[in-house]
This record gives sequence, structure tokens and C-alpha cells, in this order.
Amino acid sequence: MGLLDDLDRGLLDLVFPRDCAVTQLPMDDGELLHLSPAGCAALPRILDPRCLTCGHPFDGWLEGERSCPHCMELHPAFNRAVCPFQAKGPVRRILHRIKYERAPYLADDLVAVAAQDEPFRRHLAGSILVPVPLHADKAWSRGYNQSERLAERLTHLIPGCTVSLLIEKHKPTESQTRLDRTRRLRNVGKAFRMKAGLSVDPDQRYVVIDDVLTTGATLHACAQVLRAAGATAVDAAALAHG
Repeated sequence: MGLLDDLDRGLLDLVFPRDCAVTQLPMDDGELLHLSPAGCAALPRILDPRCLTCGHPFDGWLEGERSCPHCMELHPAFNRAVCPFQAKGPVRRILHRIKYERAPYLADDLVAVAAQDEPFRRHLAGSILVPVPLHADKAWSRGYNQSERLAERLTHLIPGCTVSLLIEKHKPTESQTRLDRTRRLRNVGKAFRMKAGLSVDPDQRYVVIDDVLTTGATLHACAQVLRAAGATAVDAAALAHG
């Protein structure tokens, strides 16, 4: 664990006591450093029924065929994606802090809570986790790749998981945040490739890992790279959907 990860820990806690990232109330001693029990309870979960392709909750659409508007036009290269949280409220705020406010340490607690979600655990168990890569320039300016951090933490919490950095982002792209589905697909369509000298094992199951699944375009693009390299079982997962 690096120095930046410890800025609000140890002796500094005596001077600047930690507050829960959700409730903003002082933290009591416990296993988690930045999420209190009340904060964990406030995180919006995804429960069944959910889309069996992209993992989005059906929100009560129980009549007739369950066609999911979030992925029905994507035809994803991954078989299934599972997400434990909805990307709204406190989850969205925490993910924003992780990605844009140099707070990667918040990922550890969010992953710990996510790993308690049984469908999420089953989905990842025994798989090779492949984090969505950042372009080298973005990785340098940010100082870390949040998807790599998520994947590494998951290997400590879910049985049989390993991490393999198989994919690189060789082409910079604009932020996906304000793009619609079509433009997102076009934006990342040819941005990823296998790292030179690396290969996949067709007998293994790979799960592409990202922080958020919105349209699924990024996870789809990375899954395409693994499929083209010979992977036969490719899934996806993110901490949040929305």
C-alpha cells in the first residue's frame, strides 16, 4: 500500500478523524475505513430480477418478454455482465471521487461491500479478471487505473480469481460521459488491442472489469479483443450500472 493511500490513515487519524464517505459522520473502529454500517446500507443495490445480459435491474418490468433497453442494441461480445450497485446517489459520488478526485483508497471499501453480493461473487469466482486499461497518457496524469485497483482487490476477496493485464489502450479517446450509445461505440471501437507477446487460454473464463457500466460499449470493445485473440468464454462486470 503506497503513501498516497495512507494519507488519511494511521497517525493522521488522530488529527483528522475519518468520516464515512456516505454519511459524512465520524467513523467508528471497524473492518472498513471509509464506509460505516449506515453508509453501506445507503448504497443502492441491484437486486433480481435483472437483465441476464447487461445486469441492469428490470425495475418491475414483469409482464411479457423482458427486453432490456440498455443492451438490446449492443449485441455485446461478452456473454453476461453483473453489477452489484446502481450508479446513482452515494455510489456515483464515491466513483467520481475515485476516478477524478485522487481518492483510489475509497475503491477498497466499495469492493469489500460489492464482494458480499452473492450473484457478483458467483459471477467472478474462478475467473481471470481483465481490467479495462487506460491510455498511457491518462494513466500517467491520473497516477493509477481504478479498474486495475478494483480487480486486484477482488482477487483477495473472491475465491479463485486472478488478474491479467492482457489489453492495452493504444488510441486516446474522448470521455464517454456525454456521448450517446452510437458515439460511445464508435469512440472506443478500435481503441483497444492485446498487449504484444500475450495470449489467452481458450479453456479459461475471462471477465472484463470496469468501474461503471453505462451503455456497455467499453466492456464490449475489450471483450471483442479477447474474443479475437481466441477466448471462448468472456464475461464482464462493473461495480455499478447506470
